[in-house]
Amino acid sequence: MNPRGTAASALLGAVLRHGPVARTTIARLTGLSPAAVTRNCAALAGLGLLTEVAGSLPYRGMGRPHTPVDVETGRHLVAGIHIAHEFCTLALLDLRGRVRARLRVPHRDPDDHEEVLATAADRLVGLHAEHLPGQVPLGLGVAAGGWVDTEAGVLVEHASLGWRDVPVRDLLAARTGLPVLVDSHARALARAEQLFGAAGHHESLVHLFVGNVVDAAIITGGGTHRGARSAAGGVAHLALGDRVPVRPSRVPGSHRVRPRVGVARLPGGRDPPAFDHRSG
Repeated sequence: MNPRGTAASALLGAVLRHGPVARTTIARLTGLSPAAVTRNCAALAGLGLLTEVAGSLPYRGMGRPHTPVDVETGRHLVAGIHIAHEFCTLALLDLRGRVRARLRVPHRDPDDHEEVLATAADRLVGLHAEHLPGQVPLGLGVAAGGWVDTEAGVLVEHASLGWRDVPVRDLLAARTGLPVLVDSHARALARAEQLFGAAGHHESLVHLFVGNVVDAAIITGGGTHRGARSAAGGVAHLALGDRVPVRPSRVPGSHRVRPRVGVARLPGGRDPPAFDHRSG
């Protein structure tokens, strides 16, 4: 069991990775006592987060067959907004991370962060009403490039949009009525890989995103390295062959370096291939 988490979160994590799964297996995977597993399963089922699965798992002992539990995907949703350079992507997902509805909303005026966020929030509310009105959203996760202070819920700096010190959490919470968690998209992607992807069994990883911004996420021992004001991991510019000495700027304690961008050339003087950088 992750000592940083609660018993309930450890149990949910085990069911998410291994479900449908028997309670005895949950106890073995998490280190929780059988009584704690039974108690927490009942509480989480009461909240609509877990459900018993029809049928039973084979049991080699003399006791009764095991009734497995799994994540309940029919009652609740989570909402997501990704703030990119040219548009916001809105999504509604079930509790296994499967996208149930999605919409891309172009920015009408990228310089007006209040208009961008208000439009995204209103369209998200409409997306839920149109596609999944019978399921209750539990919260809203917001991912953006650049420097995001997760604890304060503030987008401190998004270089390509020119946004600074935007209170994303407060603006979206007021507009949607949902609890809001804001993080950098590199950290959000790394966490998604741990929860739903190939990194589920790894406690340490590095995720690098290259787009309009260049961001990295570092996870060690199951915990995310954030630095002061969650500034760790932001690589605002990537130097490519620029031989002019440039004095980098650094946020104290964050390992965030911003050298000037140079232009790389391939052997023979050819330009490097272009890539689509609009998603950052």
